[in-house]
Amino acid sequence: MAIVFAVFAIGGSTPEEHDSAAKVQSFYVQHHDKHAAVAILMALATPFLLFFASSLRYDLRRAGGTGQLSNAAFAGGVLAASGFAIVATIHLALANAAGSAVTLGTTQTLNVLDNNDFLPAAAGVSALVFAAGASAVRHGSLPKWLGWVGIVIGIAAFTPAGFVAFLAAGVWILLTSVLLTRVRHRGERAAA
Repeated sequence: MAIVFAVFAIGGSTPEEHDSAAKVQSFYVQHHDKHAAVAILMALATPFLLFFASSLRYDLRRAGGTGQLSNAAFAGGVLAASGFAIVATIHLALANAAGSAVTLGTTQTLNVLDNNDFLPAAAGVSALVFAAGASAVRHGSLPKWLGWVGIVIGIAAFTPAGFVAFLAAGVWILLTSVLLTRVRHRGERAAA
């Protein structure tokens, strides 16, 4: 997720979906290399999210319960990774299509898609954080306060504060990654 946030920060503001095809093409011709690199970085980040979701599922299942919440968190991670892959694919296609006057209509269509392709990624991240938070509150494996924060973020993602919740989910995932890594290292040292 840190790579994804870096990608959004590097990418900056892009043309709106209602901008003219000429404006969109001009922007992506001028910024082609940066936006092609942004798309590739995002695509490279998706496997890390899958590994995180897999590790999180393992830790949540180990804490107890039927596994339904840990499976839901994992499914959210898979949906989020798929969503980020879609975002990366459309963005790379947009950056590449802008280089030709023949693809002016394609560039405009891809720009509209690029402005609206976040839904699978956002829904997946929300499901991952909400389910993992609910599992932490119910069964442990993560601190209860972190579980409650995950539940709040997951719910807030489907309100007008959705973008803020999406950013908060990234912080939640980063914090959870650090906590789980520290717990594993302590366990390895204790076993040694």
